Amino acid sequence: MLGLLAKPLAGTLLLVLPALLLERLLRLFDLLAGTGSTAASIARLLLYLLPYYLGLALPAALFLAVYAVVARLSQDHELDALQAMGFSLARLSRPFLVVGVLFAALSIVLYGYVQPLSRYAYRAALHSLTNAGWNATLVPGEFVRISRRLTVYVERRDAATGLLHGILVQQRGEDGSEVLTTARTGRLLVSPEESELQMELEEGQQITRFPNGKVSTLSFGNSAQTRAFVQRLPIFRVRGADEREMTLQELWSARTAPDPPVELRRLESELHGRLARAASLLLLPFLAMPMGLAAKRSRRSTAILLGALILVIYQQALQLMEALGDVGRVDPRLALWMLFLLFAAFSIGLFQHSNGHPHEGALDRLLARFDEAVEAVAGRFRRRRGGR
Repeated sequence: MLGLLAKPLAGTLLLVLPALLLERLLRLFDLLAGTGSTAASIARLLLYLLPYYLGLALPAALFLAVYAVVARLSQDHELDALQAMGFSLARLSRPFLVVGVLFAALSIVLYGYVQPLSRYAYRAALHSLTNAGWNATLVPGEFVRISRRLTVYVERRDAATGLLHGILVQQRGEDGSEVLTTARTGRLLVSPEESELQMELEEGQQITRFPNGKVSTLSFGNSAQTRAFVQRLPIFRVRGADEREMTLQELWSARTAPDPPVELRRLESELHGRLARAASLLLLPFLAMPMGLAAKRSRRSTAILLGALILVIYQQALQLMEALGDVGRVDPRLALWMLFLLFAAFSIGLFQHSNGHPHEGALDRLLARFDEAVEAVAGRFRRRRGGR
């Protein structure tokens, strides 16, 4: 059973996780297109987002993998043979339940510790990229606007030495003055004292136009002239201002703190919401196995659609209870765990019915109506296309 489960489990994770990351990747490209961010910076942001999307993919992968294994065994009549030999559905479900326990333990670490830290790291990195404005890249032949008042042009760059040739720097002051600097050569350097990126210019001229119309000219030869090109970024806030950035241990400790950083009801919602989601993975095999058995008596796509619909409704209900708990409309502890108990009763009830009546599923009538509805929609669509 574990061998049969491994392949669809890994396949689903490898399919769902990249699909989720691709959607966010497109959004990051759109967001950071104007900042000149490198591909390595965007890849780092995706790495920070990986725990979040892994948390979304784990329940889907576990449900679909158990469903696929049971549906295959059922359609090939191997499950009927095993049950005829005395193997009950409850006994056959033990390997899946063990995997559910392992996934629940993994999700506690993921939801409770990895996701909060990666969420803060992602926000800090995004803050750095969106506020930096310039990534220290000078493209030869193009005017690069480093800041609102500073523009740089470089004619060419020596790839071997990094030496810049044909440099033009335009800087406008807040008082209306303008400084235009040209140089034959130059380099980009890092100032270790001030941790700022600077440009060193050689063999050039500097023309300054003052607000009163006067102009001054300064020529310099081998003596270098240095001006700062990157301002220090504002320091990002410390972690913990948002309850979603706090680990399980920090959430638990903050509940009894005399001056908690976040309102108590928000701490309770976040803490119990994470625990309820982790515990829900224990129940997924109980839901997936009856769905897999029902696939023998109906279309597989219909059973998958119904199972996905149940999981989406349950997930949205958990988010709704958390939101209502945040604003003080409900007690988040009672609401979240009551919802978990309802989902547990539904899933275990389906499993018990399938264990006692393997040839008659509790959702057979509902799946049959789903089949009829899908067939009616498909038939209507075919008639419309045929009429055209």
